[in-house]
Amino acid sequence: MFLKLAIKRAFLHCGYSVRRVPTGDVTGYDPFEDMRRLTSSGRPVVFDVGANTGQSVQRFRGYFRNPEIHSFEPGEEAFEKLTKHTQGLGGVHIANDGLGAVREMRTFVENELSDMSSFLEPGEDAWGSITRRRALQLDTVDDYCNRAGIGHIDILKSDTQGYDLEVLRGASKLLRDKRIDLIYLEVIFSKMYHGSPRFDEVYAFLADYGMTLVSFYDMHYQHDLLSWTDALFRVNRPPSG
Repeated sequence: MFLKLAIKRAFLHCGYSVRRVPTGDVTGYDPFEDMRRLTSSGRPVVFDVGANTGQSVQRFRGYFRNPEIHSFEPGEEAFEKLTKHTQGLGGVHIANDGLGAVREMRTFVENELSDMSSFLEPGEDAWGSITRRRALQLDTVDDYCNRAGIGHIDILKSDTQGYDLEVLRGASKLLRDKRIDLIYLEVIFSKMYHGSPRFDEVYAFLADYGMTLVSFYDMHYQHDLLSWTDALFRVNRPPSG
């Protein structure tokens, strides 16, 4: 037992975690594997909101065969890299847009670290420096789908640095009609952004639309407290017949 603990501590010291994965039901270990297992579509429609430079595009393409991915990234430099990283990829549609609850102008706060940029002002637990602020026209998931003729989303992934509840509010019509199967989003507990919602607000919003929590993934800590994690929700549909 002492040797096992010593080995685990040595790996942790080097930045790695060693744990045993149980056989059978392995829900909660790999969000993309869980999404692959819970998605019935042979070619899922994926919304990648807050695409940054294309990290999620690569992961979705690695786990799914020929997914139809709609990626949204409002940051100019990040979008340039997203364009480069997705060039020539079939089934990938990219937009230099931000999504929110309604179509409106909103100030985008760009950070020197592109994955920290947000439509919210950084709080005391944020890092990186603001490079500029610029006004952007927000779109909504519902309006985009209406214009593009998209009637169903298999996976809605949202990583918008505290703005995810607004993104979900902009998908209310699809949620009401049970036309989104899975939602994978970042949940922030710390004071990373001013005005970011509490987790109970996000949970209540999704629960009211019939979404159930599947699992949390990859816990991150600041000041010895849980700072942020990722969560996967799935839709509950009434039994047929």
